[in-house]
Amino acid sequence: MSARLSLRVAAAAAIAGAAIVGISGFAPRVPALDGAPSVRLDGAPSTQAPDGAAVGSLGPAATSAADSACAVILSTNDEHGGLRPAEQPWSGNRPAGGAEAISAYVNDVRGTSPCPVFLLSGGDLMQGTLMSNLTGGRATIDVMNEIGYDAAALGNHEFDWGIQTLQERMRQARFPILSANTYEKGTSLHPPWVKPYAILEREGVRIGVIGATTRSTPVTTHPDSVAGLEFRPIAETLNRYIPRIRVEGVDFVVVVMHAGGFCHDASGNEPRCAGEAMDELALTTQPFDYVVTGHTHSRVDDTIQGAPVVQSYANMSAIGRGLLTRHASGEVVAELVAIDAVYPDSAARVDEVRALVDRYEKEAEEVAMASVATLADPLEKQYRGASTLGRLIADAQRAATGADVAIMNNGGIRTDLPAGPVSYGELFRVQPFQNTLILLELGGGFLLSALESSVDEDGIEANISGLTVEYDSEAAGVRIHCARLADGRPVSPDSAYSVVVNNFMAAGGAGYWMLKEATSAKQTGIVDLDALVAYLEQQPQPVTAPQDPRWQAVIGGEAGCP
Repeated sequence: MSARLSLRVAAAAAIAGAAIVGISGFAPRVPALDGAPSVRLDGAPSTQAPDGAAVGSLGPAATSAADSACAVILSTNDEHGGLRPAEQPWSGNRPAGGAEAISAYVNDVRGTSPCPVFLLSGGDLMQGTLMSNLTGGRATIDVMNEIGYDAAALGNHEFDWGIQTLQERMRQARFPILSANTYEKGTSLHPPWVKPYAILEREGVRIGVIGATTRSTPVTTHPDSVAGLEFRPIAETLNRYIPRIRVEGVDFVVVVMHAGGFCHDASGNEPRCAGEAMDELALTTQPFDYVVTGHTHSRVDDTIQGAPVVQSYANMSAIGRGLLTRHASGEVVAELVAIDAVYPDSAARVDEVRALVDRYEKEAEEVAMASVATLADPLEKQYRGASTLGRLIADAQRAATGADVAIMNNGGIRTDLPAGPVSYGELFRVQPFQNTLILLELGGGFLLSALESSVDEDGIEANISGLTVEYDSEAAGVRIHCARLADGRPVSPDSAYSVVVNNFMAAGGAGYWMLKEATSAKQTGIVDLDALVAYLEQQPQPVTAPQDPRWQAVIGGEAGCP
């Protein structure tokens, strides 16, 4: 066996009946394929699929022994620990999804399909619900094992609890979690725990599944968790690995990509779907047959280079279903059959999954049901713009630390709160990341730069406390006209201020690189959720959210406080 071939470790483990006949990425570390020929199973070099080969064609170097083959691809994405049904923005007040409903759907397709069925995920598996987070994601992986997932992409939020916890969950999973574009920084090596791709086989049908992770990961998870890693262009990665997968005699190549986009009604020459996934796939020159995406929590039904591209909302609320057929001629026909919402009120009972979810929920229930406060009015989040909920959270962080200023990134506020009694579980869903508060001593120039970074032409991306800011969103580079502290003093570049942010932002997350220039950074040990709970408990009941306009838009004029 050649040295290159020995890098591919054969695994005899079976995953829900699908043998993993090869997984690349176990130790020893797998080098990138720059300039390296593909290798047949006998170790001899093999010609790569020719440039310009038609998408959907296996190519002359990758014919299968079988005359024809078919496979059904089922897919979810951005599960975020969504093991229980929940109302979705599109579900019309009807609880959708949950692990049991997904399992019932999968079981039905497995029981009726004449083609072998493979269940894949577009990544972001664990982070986001109390029962999952209290177990460091163990609950979600247990349930996904029980349902019988076959492979998943490595999502950015897989890194939220650090590399050690991620490796524990990868060892627990009975399916590979894949990312071919994750490298050790400054090298051509993948980390020893990263699997670039897997070859799965069921009922004689072989599929090559290659994973990829959004390049935004360094600013969408805690930067310290990925400090030694690089997330390289996805198209380059696919172009390197697809030929290697093809020569292993697969019937189909499927990409699971934790990168996404958004689709809308388009006219003329305007693309119907746009985003990171579409950009990278358009640059991929090697033929692929089917793509499962994630990250944007959207509905994606697109076709790129002849291959279906799918994303099925988020939170285990919907599932994509595709059909791949390879004819005796080698031609592949791929279609997205449906993106189906699943509803527990019309799903069959799956006792094993129900019992597992019930057990984990019981462990979390006592914590989740504890009443914290009563809200006078609903509190909404805004991804773009200031919000009542965002102002309240910023006030809570400032009160917990005694800081002059608090800045809270909108991306860390995950859902709204209804009026009336609010429980710990509801507050957890608002701030599920368990970030800690960091008290910075920050120069006024860097504070103004952080405020500048909080505004772009599309609006406000953070909520603040202890400040009133006048801004012009159209004046790139000089959007902040004036920033005043709560006592009316203008923020001066020559002064220093105490600023509280979460540890994600303090490490440069969400583009706040300037916060790393703080003179000092005190680890308070206060979890952001704990600060919010304590603040709500201390307020007169029912709690009324602050309504003062802390971001004040201006048009034109000179920058600077009058």
